[in-house]
Amino acid sequence: MVPKEFKRYLYDVKFDELDIHKDKRYIIARVLDHGTLLDFKKIKDLFSDKEIIDAIVHSGEINRRTAYFFKNYFNIREPIVCLKTQSTLGQKILWPY
Repeated sequence: MVPKEFKRYLYDVKFDELDIHKDKRYIIARVLDHGTLLDFKKIKDLFSDKEIIDAIVHSGEINRRTAYFFKNYFNIREPIVCLKTQSTLGQKILWPY
């Protein structure tokens, strides 16, 4: 079960239908991007470092500042999706204005 205190960060989905294991990448990325230090501690209690790193590396939704912070925090050496230049170029092509 997803902790109720995360509901404010997961506002765009049906919170009661989230599965803590199946939707872990989404939950981790959203809470790391929008949450507080206490929320991060809760994420560390719920998930392993490997699961958290996996969510950071594969999420295209977290902002660059968050990605760089956790890249340094966890000493991540593999490429992070949201830090690739392609992800920012794609947005300009879709909406050129």
